[in-house]
Amino acid sequence: MLKYRKLLLAAAAIATVTAAAAVTGITAASAAPVTGQAASGTEYVQIMSASATGPSGPASAIARGVFTAAGQARLGDARDGTIAFPGGTIVLSHRPGKTSAHFYPAGCLSVISQSGSYRIVRGTGRYAGISGHGTYQLSLEMVAARARGACSSAKPPVAQQELLRLSGPARL
Repeated sequence: MLKYRKLLLAAAAIATVTAAAAVTGITAASAAPVTGQAASGTEYVQIMSASATGPSGPASAIARGVFTAAGQARLGDARDGTIAFPGGTIVLSHRPGKTSAHFYPAGCLSVISQSGSYRIVRGTGRYAGISGHGTYQLSLEMVAARARGACSSAKPPVAQQELLRLSGPARL
């Protein structure tokens, strides 16, 4: 059980890092209004992954609000994260807040939630000059593999789903 608790704490650390997602592999987007004037309002970003290989697997990112953009995400382990959208990138820093972790041994299920705050550090391309900050909520669920009838922390999880939602005021 202690070994599995360490796995949960490691997963929580990975979940924290997820908030600083590094996004690559671009699909479609529309950036700021073409009026040339700065737009401001609430921006929402959602990053979703269903990779059993952990945070290095592909994820999808969608932003809406002040601008709308979509792309593919690779969740990394850097303190700052980069979200790459068509035409530019956005760099975020984050500060984890409250984390809760629950383990359900009958199903080898781990459920981790974390809230925190983020700040937009800078942008490039279409997103040059962007500023903003806000809060995030992370939900991570994973089903551990079994070995000799018991939950195993030595094997990769059978399934893992992560959902990260960021929201806050932004100016572009």
